[in-house]
Amino acid sequence: MKNAIFLVFALLIISCKKEVQKEKVETTSTLENEIIKEKNDTVIEKVSKSDHTYLLGYYVGYFEASEFTDTNITPSYSNKINISIDQIKADSIFGHSVVAGNERPFKGTFDKTSFFAKASEPGDDKYDGVFEIKFLPGQNEIKGIWIANNENLSVTKRKYKLTKRKFKYDSMLNLDFDVDYDYNLALYNSQEDENGELEAISAQIIGKLNASTQELTNQDIENLNKGELEVLRNLIYARHGYSFKNRKMRYFFDSQIDWYIPVSTDVRNELTDREKKNIDLIKRYEQHAERYYDYFGR
Repeated sequence: MKNAIFLVFALLIISCKKEVQKEKVETTSTLENEIIKEKNDTVIEKVSKSDHTYLLGYYVGYFEASEFTDTNITPSYSNKINISIDQIKADSIFGHSVVAGNERPFKGTFDKTSFFAKASEPGDDKYDGVFEIKFLPGQNEIKGIWIANNENLSVTKRKYKLTKRKFKYDSMLNLDFDVDYDYNLALYNSQEDENGELEAISAQIIGKLNASTQELTNQDIENLNKGELEVLRNLIYARHGYSFKNRKMRYFFDSQIDWYIPVSTDVRNELTDREKKNIDLIKRYEQHAERYYDYFGR
């Protein structure tokens, strides 16, 4: 009897030891996996940071005048700008800017230690200049100044602080405010001096129409005023990221539409057949409206 009890006790001890060893192996395996994963993540992070690809992309915000040569001239004080960082290779940086209907390439030097870049536009346009760019990686932002090559421009220096953003065409984007918009008050506030006027637009009316998703009819737009027709048509271009030369449209989309990102100066090939058809229809109702184009630089 004693031998039987001793045998059972021995078997229990052996079983417990095996369980402890199994648990230890499983724990060790888990820890080793975590260590391996941590090492792999570190390697990935180091590769990412060493080639600086995480700094590439669109940085969007306001390009504000900071130095004027003639206070009697009223240039556009603030435009929405998109600074695109396209490539960072060793100590060189390449990119382009899109602002006020202009798209200009730039290239220059990049300091890996200070995250500072100095990049020049080609110089074959009178509005070209030099960007000084400070990257703020932890904040996904850049800040700096732009200095004009031409010291006789009405604005010789602009400043900016931009946030990294992604652009994707979305046909559902529309007006994102509820109040009516008075063009003329906005132009006054932006120091503009335009000949002629456009009527105030009703966000409630325009917000019910979408010329990118629905096929418009004469009945949809026959009662819209000039300003409403123009905004309805240009909302199509804004969804595609068109950078407006037209000051009235530029100021409207820059200041009033949060989702708007200027990415191109020519989006004609991006328009859908429905959008083209609606543009033609709206233009027929706009044909007697005066057009306000300008070709001001930055």
